[in-house]
Amino acid sequence: MIAEYALEPKLVASWCKDQYKCHFFRTNFGSNQGRLVSRYPKKWARKVWESFSGGSVMERKRLEELLVGLLETHVKRKDFYWDDNLSWLDNAVQEHDRHPFHAILAMNNAPTRPEILGENAIADSPCPGWDSPHGRTVSRKAPEMAAAVKRMLNCCQWVKFIDPYFSAEKRGHKKTFAEFFKILATDRPVGPPETIEIHTRGDGASNEHLADVYRKIIPAGLQVVLYRWKERLGGQKLHNRYILTNIGGVSFHHGLDEGKDGESDDITRLDLEQYSLHCNQYNPEATAFEPAADPIVITGKFKRKD
Repeated sequence: MIAEYALEPKLVASWCKDQYKCHFFRTNFGSNQGRLVSRYPKKWARKVWESFSGGSVMERKRLEELLVGLLETHVKRKDFYWDDNLSWLDNAVQEHDRHPFHAILAMNNAPTRPEILGENAIADSPCPGWDSPHGRTVSRKAPEMAAAVKRMLNCCQWVKFIDPYFSAEKRGHKKTFAEFFKILATDRPVGPPETIEIHTRGDGASNEHLADVYRKIIPAGLQVVLYRWKERLGGQKLHNRYILTNIGGVSFHHGLDEGKDGESDDITRLDLEQYSLHCNQYNPEATAFEPAADPIVITGKFKRKD
């Protein structure tokens, strides 16, 4: 639903020669569209400019505006494979084998590498590597729920899990969060998450009790901040469930807990306006809710068996 794309620099540089292509790719990337440009390598934008030559003043202006748009929200890979003796595409393929991109957009696609898409492939419908549905219906089972947001959790720098009814003592929540945390605790191309937050309703339990319970589901090496809220009089209701990250967010219509056999849930990617609103609502420094208790910083001790 929110995925990372590697873009060949010379392909991006070629788009500025066509006003339609510039507009198409500028408006089809971003968290709102579920497609994020990978900063691969770190000086990716410089490589785009190095591929631009002989263009007009208008084409240079288009490229400037295109790069601003593409990099407005992007994935910042920190640890990546790169060999100066190889082409960008050969490097990208080897990096994909190590930490997969959702797809690689290149001047020419390769029949033996389905993850490489050329412009001709994007024009075809359906195109699984390009199509980005706004919502998905999944089984309310932990593995399926986690799989739906894996690419987002694998590439984010911070994450907020929001479920007013969350409880680490409930089996349904323990199973899903074990899967969510497993993704965050695994070696990721963007490095360890900077912050992980859980936002829920205050239930009166003591900090000591909650910290003890949560440590048993948080993997060793991860640190989570637990926030508990109550509604303001005449203010926003504590009800909806979200996962918000620095690269976008989704809503779970039923909840972040696992359900019974046969149950399903709808997951919807948030529009930019919705995403910004909910990030502000759950900003601990200016939240839409009243604190029900002081936040708890919990360091995990659970050791996964892979």
